[in-house]
Amino acid sequence: MRGLLVLWLACITLSVQAAEDPVLMQRGEGQVMGKCFLCHGATGDSSSPLYPKLAGQNEAYLLKQLRNFKSGERDSNDMRKIVVDMSDDDMRAAAHFFSHQKPSRGKSAYGDMRAVGERLYMQGNPENGLVPCRDCHGENGAGSDRLPRIAGQHTLYIETQLSLFEERKRTNDNAQMQDIAKRLSIDEARAVAEFLRGL
Repeated sequence: MRGLLVLWLACITLSVQAAEDPVLMQRGEGQVMGKCFLCHGATGDSSSPLYPKLAGQNEAYLLKQLRNFKSGERDSNDMRKIVVDMSDDDMRAAAHFFSHQKPSRGKSAYGDMRAVGERLYMQGNPENGLVPCRDCHGENGAGSDRLPRIAGQHTLYIETQLSLFEERKRTNDNAQMQDIAKRLSIDEARAVAEFLRGL
């Protein structure tokens, strides 16, 4: 009897979640179309290298970034204006919507540079203590709840973020990134970013 009760409760929970998901998606789409699409695109597949692709981004990570923009922990005048009047539920809905969109892969036009970037991503650089990027972000660049999906991201955006980490202008995430960015030369950072673009 107890087993049947547990099964019944599980079914009820799944039914409620299934019923809530479309509502959350609809709310998220409304937030995106009202606030995000001009820079990030309607599905998060930004066409501008200045703005990150958010399609398929990890939901918990994306929600954290939105909260950090609102609190000022992550600096961006543009993003602060966007999130200033968003409630936590609004941000959660937008993060949910973007996380359920299909990510796209970019095309790398620089074979030699991409090869250098792949080596650094997969193996690091033992000579200067650079750890492989895949140790945290995974072989396919999918990241985790705490770490961003970086596969397919714009080259310029990746380079910019690495520079912000190196200069300690971005401090809201893993402190290890500041040390990692410091160990990459400008050319190496570009090579890693170029590899990620086509990953």
